[in-house]
Amino acid sequence: MNLQSNYRCMAYGVIVQFRLTGLYQTRLWFSEITSPSPHGSMMTYQPFINQDRMKPSDIFLLGWAQQHGAWTDWLSAEQTAYALGQVTAAKALPTLTEYVSIAALLDSRIKLREYLDPALVDAITSTLHHHSQPIEWKQVDASCFAYVVGAGVAACIDTISGDETLYLRYANAVADAIAAAKSEADLPRSLLGLQNNLQECIDQLLVTTRRLTLQQLTQ
Repeated sequence: MNLQSNYRCMAYGVIVQFRLTGLYQTRLWFSEITSPSPHGSMMTYQPFINQDRMKPSDIFLLGWAQQHGAWTDWLSAEQTAYALGQVTAAKALPTLTEYVSIAALLDSRIKLREYLDPALVDAITSTLHHHSQPIEWKQVDASCFAYVVGAGVAACIDTISGDETLYLRYANAVADAIAAAKSEADLPRSLLGLQNNLQECIDQLLVTTRRLTLQQLTQ
């Protein structure tokens, strides 16, 4: 039996498509006639963030599709673009307000592959190395790029393959003041202000990243 056989019928004006997926149960996939839907996405999951909420079979199938250039066998270009559009710093990454410990604020590191799909992380690296000037990220060494998010504070991304990391780098005076602070009120910079600035610069980076990821998956 051909495991990639497709069966289509019309239900309530929506194309309903059945795919036989071998050892996995027959799955019901929705293809929107017009996308994105004004009433919200008809996708059953978000494939680029929070993958821990996905079934292992879905993670396996989408990983296989990425590796073999068969992504659009599972999600259309329109669905992919809609899903990528939902990827923002606020939705995908932990916030600074989660680091209430002063020591954690100084030493915190966010491993991007723990929060983002590998294709997105690869696109972030490509964006920084090849498109960083228009988005104002500056290369500070062979693998690290920085963006100033406040006086004496810069967001940094280390692009070492497989260990891509986001963190904050501080001027000495700011770092000393943070180390001496006994509460959030003693910090030299507002956590909320830093968080908003950090999310803005990451979202700016994600504009190019989403475009590159869409091209890679749907070409």
